[in-house]
Amino acid sequence: MKLRLIFIGFSVLLIGSCTPSVSTSPQIIVPQLETKMEMVTRADWGWVPLTDTIPTHEIKYITIHHGGEDFPEDKDVIKYLIGLQSWSRSDKNWIDNPYHYMIDLQGNIYEARPIKYPGDTNTDYDVRGHALICVMGNYENQILSKIQFEQLALLTATLADKYGVANDLIKSHKDYTETLCPGKDLYRYLEDGSLIKRVVELRKP
Repeated sequence: MKLRLIFIGFSVLLIGSCTPSVSTSPQIIVPQLETKMEMVTRADWGWVPLTDTIPTHEIKYITIHHGGEDFPEDKDVIKYLIGLQSWSRSDKNWIDNPYHYMIDLQGNIYEARPIKYPGDTNTDYDVRGHALICVMGNYENQILSKIQFEQLALLTATLADKYGVANDLIKSHKDYTETLCPGKDLYRYLEDGSLIKRVVELRKP
């Protein structure tokens, strides 16, 4: 399937080094390359239009999740997205995929639920006002790659600029409720501040 990409936000030059941290967590060394935020549209991956709606909301927070299931390199992302949407509607009685944006193992970003509608969760935090980003995979077991980290930071920075979200309101699922999500390997970059540091670098002045 040939996918059409839409370009959002701004071009950035990624910095080839990072400052030392007091944390003992390993730090990502960002490669030198020029990138734009590209997104696979709902129409291009086969999203089925909504048949139901819920009250809309205004974005005040950005919250990071993981998929919570192991995601092998050869898994068909399009089939996964289509299946997730179908399961969300038929089994969970949600209006759509629970997340607004999803990032695959190669760092590709996909539109999911329209952002004007609150997402969904199997836990008890109130998702109204939250832009939900999900990194596909299980980061209790899997390792977040450099490109996933960079694309997550870029998407987060772009959304934060668009909706005026303060940096201290960029958090993860487990910051709001008892859960392993977004997994220990992804969460360490929120815990040691390196993800927010990168987001701040990428935000518009």
